[in-house]
Amino acid sequence: MFRVAALTVFSLLTQAGFGQTPGRTASPSDNTTGESDPFGRLTPYGCVMGFLRAAEGEDYTRAAEYLNTSASPARAQELSRQLQVVLNLGLPGGLFALARTPEGDLRDDLPPTKERAGTIQMASKKLDIVLDRVQTRNGPPIWLFSSDTLRGVPDAFAEFDTPLLVRMLPQPLVETRILGLALWRWLLGLTGITVALFCASLVTRALTPLLRLALRHITGETDDQRLVSLEGPVRVLLLAVAIKVLSSFAIALLARLLLTNISSVLAVIGFSWLAMKFSDIVSDLGTRRLLRRQKPDKIAMLGLARRLFKIVVALIAAILLLQRAGVNVTAMLAGLGVGGIALALAAQKTLENVFGGISIIMRETIRVGDSCRLADQTGTIEDIGLGSIRLRTLDRTVVSIPNAQLSQQNMENMTLRDKFWIHQILRLSSDTSADQMRSVLGGIEDTLSGHPAIESQTIRNRFIGFGHGSFMVEIFAYIRETDYESFLLAQQKIFLRIMDVVTASGAVLASLAPAIELEPALRKDGDREPGPRATAPAR
Repeated sequence: MFRVAALTVFSLLTQAGFGQTPGRTASPSDNTTGESDPFGRLTPYGCVMGFLRAAEGEDYTRAAEYLNTSASPARAQELSRQLQVVLNLGLPGGLFALARTPEGDLRDDLPPTKERAGTIQMASKKLDIVLDRVQTRNGPPIWLFSSDTLRGVPDAFAEFDTPLLVRMLPQPLVETRILGLALWRWLLGLTGITVALFCASLVTRALTPLLRLALRHITGETDDQRLVSLEGPVRVLLLAVAIKVLSSFAIALLARLLLTNISSVLAVIGFSWLAMKFSDIVSDLGTRRLLRRQKPDKIAMLGLARRLFKIVVALIAAILLLQRAGVNVTAMLAGLGVGGIALALAAQKTLENVFGGISIIMRETIRVGDSCRLADQTGTIEDIGLGSIRLRTLDRTVVSIPNAQLSQQNMENMTLRDKFWIHQILRLSSDTSADQMRSVLGGIEDTLSGHPAIESQTIRNRFIGFGHGSFMVEIFAYIRETDYESFLLAQQKIFLRIMDVVTASGAVLASLAPAIELEPALRKDGDREPGPRATAPAR
């Protein structure tokens, strides 16, 4: 919160400094054409803001340049001072809605050469603050405070005059200036920010129980320790509200506009931050709930929803901030229609990865926590993102595989295996007799059919041929186990029993037979273990 307050004060200082710099030219945002004006009067917004900055710095000679009057220089300067007081005390704000294009707002009920900046309510009548678009002799058309408005300024000034607060303040507070602002304004601003921070802290503590109830209602989880992370964005939102309230007590119109702008920016940032943090908490607790209910297939979908939600929130926040800065978002989005084609071509691979990730998540071919073989890598899926998949390999490293690459390769999900395969080639020595072979085949058949985990209809135990110095017996069966450890234990018992069968028959295993090649299998926890795979007969 201290950093937020510091940024707010820095914005005040920056705006104050710009506002009091004599001779400041128009900012680029005030001029959207190739023409220029040293006073920034090409747009209605530039005219009003330029006048306020000049008058706030008590540069009434420059402020008179924004008036459409033929009065003497002294009278024009006095009108500028009176207009400043009238605007400060009578105009509530809303100048950010002023047109920032040279043509002005053509949708209002005024002629194209006129623009209404606001209306001031007086005791007996109203005073419209109107701008005229005047064609200069050797330059572009500029906007000036209209002569009709200036004729009503003296009466309005006589009604408003100097604020009571300023008249009651000691002279040192009024006359002493820091960066062009009176000392009393600095004290009022710093006091207001301090009070706002204190109030934000109190309200945050009061809102925590409500957030706890909402979180438990959405996720069904009672672990709300993560609510501490919401205190930051909530305080930013409350600070925005406090600054908005504080702006209504500001005497200067420029200060009200500045505080309103800061309040709006903080509100957008705070709400976006709060929405993203809350989505993280909901996603984390939702993931925990899915794991407890043994629904890991929904975790990737939840992660996708969280990412898409954050993208939407960030885009909305960016659009709101751009609009607040005076950018024509509609024209900008329309321009993206053509530029979007070039952008799509430049980001072709990125978009391919994004659509590939959405396809993988929607099809649910692999899920977070599954043991898989992807792109010649074996391990456990840790995250399925929009751009890539993170795989924890067997040697505990993390490999990121682009989704577009996976769409062109085979994906093997070992967690979805419903049973394990035993396939061995047993080699007996070449001096094994037929009776011994029958005894071995019968004993293996009894061993396989008598094991409760063996799938009986898949048992195959056959003498399949003569090898190099050996006789070959194929052992084929499926074990109804989904856990790798249980499969290894059952397979071990079967192999030991087969060894007993061979020994009891008097046969001997071929000593010169090549080593059996083992098929890789995978534990559920991601540890790679060898499983059996038949080798080609020796020739």
